[in-house]
Amino acid sequence: MKHKLGFLLICFSAAVLFISCSKNDSVELKAETSSRNNEVIPVEVYAVKEVLWVEEITSYGTIKPQDKVEIFSKMPGKLLSLLAKEGQTIKADEVVAIVDRDEVGAAFKAVEVKATTAGKVETLFLKEGSRVSPMTPILSIAKQEGLKLVITPFETDFAKIRAGQKVIITLDALPNREFTGKVTLIKSTLDSRSGKGEVEITFDKNFSEIRPGMFARTKIIVGKRNALTIPPEALKKIEGKQAVYIVKEDAARLVFITVGAQKVDALEVTKGIKRDDTVITFASDELKDGSQIKIVGGIQP
Repeated sequence: MKHKLGFLLICFSAAVLFISCSKNDSVELKAETSSRNNEVIPVEVYAVKEVLWVEEITSYGTIKPQDKVEIFSKMPGKLLSLLAKEGQTIKADEVVAIVDRDEVGAAFKAVEVKATTAGKVETLFLKEGSRVSPMTPILSIAKQEGLKLVITPFETDFAKIRAGQKVIITLDALPNREFTGKVTLIKSTLDSRSGKGEVEITFDKNFSEIRPGMFARTKIIVGKRNALTIPPEALKKIEGKQAVYIVKEDAARLVFITVGAQKVDALEVTKGIKRDDTVITFASDELKDGSQIKIVGGIQP
């Protein structure tokens, strides 16, 4: 009997100890959870401002002469001398070739072939010693004045382009420089296979360093408006919807937004935020709606 009573006392003491430990563990867990819920998360922010949003269409194309003139001999014969080289600058009325009218039984004075316009020699069609006729061009001259740039944007961009719009042009052959021009001609039809349309751009003035055939990149200004913008890193996807966290009384608040036009470094927001809101751009993955935050960097109000 004594042994049985002792065993019961030991079991009772163990149960009391277990319950006491469990209560202590529960208290500690609640304290830890409470501490975690009250954790302050450092964040970087961006103060929303209204800015001038410039909508641009980017494309590329090739520099072409406004006009290309082919030079012919008025008389048939043999090309005795070719006085021009490809790439050479030619003046109007400059002699570019000599043609020998070598007809049997007749003696003729050699014929001088003159350029009908000033420009650069683009292509030599014949070599010295070749037969010449009034139907075969000897060479072609590209006028340097009024160079044009031809681009072929896709139909989605093509529909936004209008004559007179400003164009910013850069050339791979002339790095670190920008040139300006405007849209002067929009072809009325699209290529049914590629879905592209042809647009001609004229430079605002003549630049002697620009040559036909150069590769060009363009930005066409198709619109300007005031807009609210945020950095791309501020945008979140929550349940398949676009959202941002904004700062409200030292806490993060989830707000769903509508994004309009987009650029590499900025997103236009058309609904959901207002001017002078502060959006969170960088934070830990623990950030959620209602989290306590501390601003440690970024662009603040």
